[in-house]
Amino acid sequence: MKPAFSTVACPDWTLDEVIPFAARAGYAGVEFRTFGHSASDLTCEPCLTGSAKIRELLADEGVRPAALATSIRFDAPVFPPVLGRVIGDFEKPVRETKLAVIEAAAIECPFVRVFGFELQGESRQAGMRRIVERLGLAAATARHTGVRLLLENGGSFPTAADLVELMDRVGSPLIAAAYSPAVAAMADEDPIDGARLLGSSLASVKLRDMKHTQPAPLGLGDLAVEPFVRALAETGFGGWLVYEYDRLWWRNLADPSEVLIDAAGKMYRWSGRPAGEFEARKYAVA
Repeated sequence: MKPAFSTVACPDWTLDEVIPFAARAGYAGVEFRTFGHSASDLTCEPCLTGSAKIRELLADEGVRPAALATSIRFDAPVFPPVLGRVIGDFEKPVRETKLAVIEAAAIECPFVRVFGFELQGESRQAGMRRIVERLGLAAATARHTGVRLLLENGGSFPTAADLVELMDRVGSPLIAAAYSPAVAAMADEDPIDGARLLGSSLASVKLRDMKHTQPAPLGLGDLAVEPFVRALAETGFGGWLVYEYDRLWWRNLADPSEVLIDAAGKMYRWSGRPAGEFEARKYAVA
């Protein structure tokens, strides 16, 4: 497993701060949260920094981009039915995905994270058909780019079984799975069973911990994160293990530096990686 953290933890840091910090704290990678070229939610918004600069920062620090994490979803209803496909904008999320794929390719990032998301008061069959069609078109935008889509569980598709169903219906090798065990557990799925079900399609596991509905340092909340990571390691999973400390949404949380440093060490220990490997990556954090 390759430890990384999401920049939702540090929305007020610049990329000049994020990437060197990741190296100092011992992370192998960073998942870059993005809201696109016109957004101002993140000081570390990757779409507002030149791709050459990002590549140089990553190379200089020996840190890899784990994913470009978007909010793109494929569930928007078609209204009025049938005619809405003509007068509406059915392929808007497909164009958004293409722009994100171009950005990811420019910084040599292997994945763009997307969602299926919410059924709109309709039959599952009708909603699935619309989402699958858009998702297939979106995946096609990644051809010959070196980038794949990461489909994450959530909304009306909270479990690994839901992800498998969507990916099987699209049938594209350009789609992999991002799995949030916290979301799956809320839908009564055993997270380690879910990870096993996803098998070789699983490319990223998203870790978070919560205490009384608020983000907590890894291992200090109410979620059974440690036993999950230890069990995941036993499956031989070799993809990204991404810690999400959701300070972007809870701005009352203190500076995340110590939380992220502590999380990196725990992720290495729990995954059974040699202590020397972590120490070789980590150097003194100011």
